[in-house]
Amino acid sequence: MREHFSKWLHNSWVGLGIIFLLTLLAYSNVFHNPFLMDDHDFIVHWPLIRDWGNLPQFFLGYAPPPGQEGIFSPVKTLVHALNYHLFGLNPFGHHVFAFINYLVSIFIVYQIGLFFFNDRRPTFLCALLFALHPVHVEYVSSLTGSVDAVGVNLLFIAFYFYIKGRRKDGGLDRGFYITSLVLALLSIYLHELCIILPILFLCYDLCFPFKEIPLRKIFLRNFPFFMFSVSYVAAKYFTLGSITRGRYLYDSFYLTMLVTVKAWAKYVYISFFPVTLTFNHVISRGISSFDQDDFDRVSVLSQSAIDPQALLSLFVLGLIGYFAFKSYRKDPLVTFCIGWFFIGLLPGSNIVPSGIYFAERYLYPGSLGFCLLFGWYMNKMLQSKRYFLKVRAATLGVILTVLITVYGGVRIWARNLDMRSEAALYESAVRANPRSALMRTDLGLVYIRHDMPEKAVESFQEALKIRPNDPVTYFTMAEAYTVLGENSKAKEALEEAILLDPEYAEAYYNLAGICAFLGKTSEAREHLNTSLLLLRQKGEGQKADRYEGLFKGYFGAL
Repeated sequence: MREHFSKWLHNSWVGLGIIFLLTLLAYSNVFHNPFLMDDHDFIVHWPLIRDWGNLPQFFLGYAPPPGQEGIFSPVKTLVHALNYHLFGLNPFGHHVFAFINYLVSIFIVYQIGLFFFNDRRPTFLCALLFALHPVHVEYVSSLTGSVDAVGVNLLFIAFYFYIKGRRKDGGLDRGFYITSLVLALLSIYLHELCIILPILFLCYDLCFPFKEIPLRKIFLRNFPFFMFSVSYVAAKYFTLGSITRGRYLYDSFYLTMLVTVKAWAKYVYISFFPVTLTFNHVISRGISSFDQDDFDRVSVLSQSAIDPQALLSLFVLGLIGYFAFKSYRKDPLVTFCIGWFFIGLLPGSNIVPSGIYFAERYLYPGSLGFCLLFGWYMNKMLQSKRYFLKVRAATLGVILTVLITVYGGVRIWARNLDMRSEAALYESAVRANPRSALMRTDLGLVYIRHDMPEKAVESFQEALKIRPNDPVTYFTMAEAYTVLGENSKAKEALEEAILLDPEYAEAYYNLAGICAFLGKTSEAREHLNTSLLLLRQKGEGQKADRYEGLFKGYFGAL
């Protein structure tokens, strides 16, 4: 049977057909999932993409959607507009696009593997792992993420044309090179992670050099790719006035880099063991994927380069680096794959602060290197005639491949169940990060939106056990009490929010509404005036006028 299977794999289309079928089975429960999280900002509520008359603004005078400040992706906006005009607000059409885009990505990875291995069996294994690696769910099942994945696909295709265009004499095929340049430019302006594209290409040239080609010439032919990245940074700065999306942890580069070291070790771990999948991972105790206000201050400030997790992370990363260095002459493919993996993580390393310290989607570009390495070593195992515990290595390799395939498919299916609704998604996030007050507060808000106020109150109460002095949690809990008709408890929660933050204008405004509803006119007037005054002091005069009009329109003059 194994011989028949090997013969099948020597036909590329049979191999790809098997992989596509397994991928379809794994993702078959995603197509009716709704818009979630960033999808609302970039698809559902973004007026810019709804009118082709706005096309010039995709590139000139670009402004990201509200809540996504710091994002600069003009070509991504164009793709979103195309999808919107094709599918409207029907998630099914967007999911079909996402899945087809993923199949394209798998096909490209297969072609790249075939170039490196010149053997269809390791190529099949590489593409199979890429297709069924559970960390890719965040790019495939998230509709906004799937558009970002188009940029990574363009990067992969640009790389394929670049390596195919290298001639044996060290020169470059002009047509392949120009095609690679065009695709590289599009990828960088579509997805910010692709800004590392020139370093990836340079990594390949340095790992697989032609002896007669001097380093100067290698750098010269990579120079246009570097200029594309520089032009993107410049365009982002002149358009948005900044290239950052956050700040260093407590304004400390040192503390931020300690978190990055731990995050990179976790990326290695989750590549091998993709068990816990969530959009807000625990990096270390008290430190999560994003929102430093949710972090435990003591845990962040007490970090040092000699704490056990930092030492272990540095040891693991150092060991991998040493292995890559030692492999350079004998097995340059190993060095290249390791280099590609970690270079792919650079945009999310917070050297330029982004406010996001870990994200499964950051693994997507670099996972090509991981999957190539898997195909390389698994093929060696399948060819080996050695025995382990009286079992042939090749047999163990087949068993391991089957187990990885089955686990990947089942884990993808289960993760897509988490994404069947907002409530399910945030419930899974709370399970993965139970000590995050932010996740429990966000879950409470989701429960309110979906008419589950009792569950919302429970979630807010759990959040307050973790972070008892958070005015935002008290503020949102008051909304749940209002929905339940428990206005006295809502009033107490808003008063607690104001006690914790005396300049919380929105809390004063909601408290004014509660007091007016309870017939406490003088208190309502006092709190309304305080709210409007605070808003105007913050330079939000228009918001204050709108609030005042809404209040008087509902309650009349007090």
